[in-house]
Amino acid sequence: MKIPTKSNIANISPPREDTIAKICTILTKQLKKEEHLSKYAPVREVLALLGKGALLTAAILAPKSASILLPLVEKSPSWDDWRQYNVSYLKRTLKRLEQQKQIEIVVQNGKQYIQLSKNGKRKILRYSLELLTIEKPKRWDGKWRLILYDIPSTDRRLSEFIRETLKNLGCYQIQKSIYLFPYPCFDQIEFLREFHCLGNKIQYMIVEQIENDSAYKTYFGLS
Repeated sequence: MKIPTKSNIANISPPREDTIAKICTILTKQLKKEEHLSKYAPVREVLALLGKGALLTAAILAPKSASILLPLVEKSPSWDDWRQYNVSYLKRTLKRLEQQKQIEIVVQNGKQYIQLSKNGKRKILRYSLELLTIEKPKRWDGKWRLILYDIPSTDRRLSEFIRETLKNLGCYQIQKSIYLFPYPCFDQIEFLREFHCLGNKIQYMIVEQIENDSAYKTYFGLS
């Protein structure tokens, strides 16, 4: 999929916090499917966990040994999300992210936690665009999702990007700017809407029935 350049992303205002959280939840599910050694703390996984709202105490950034830090870190409200990582590796990753100004320390209820900075949110946007997928449930609910977009002809590059993204997600093109998908994908479309400030230029519809949809069912393996 063609994705925006780093310079383009640097000029983009990150989406709302709830949209970041939703897309990071999707991203963490996707990353869990990939093989990795759980003791390590890959940058994109750490950013995704922070983005979805997994709280981690800022004490981990203190200049102390892992054995001393562990009891402090285990008190993080979202420890279950972080316990898969070795604390030393996690600290190393966070230190690097801190140096790159992709994370920052905030105070909640009198305690210090780590969260994504604006730079970190832009970084996770890039990862999300690279790895964005739609999870397929075990059973189809019998409803169709229509995605319609209306981009001005003067913005051909954006129109091409939206088309490439929808195709990469597995959507089926039924008309020039109309795509079809059988499973829920509102969060992904909302992400695209906010990422590109599309507003009502892109629409998500749930349709109970489509005439002569046997070909679509065959395409998606539903028949």
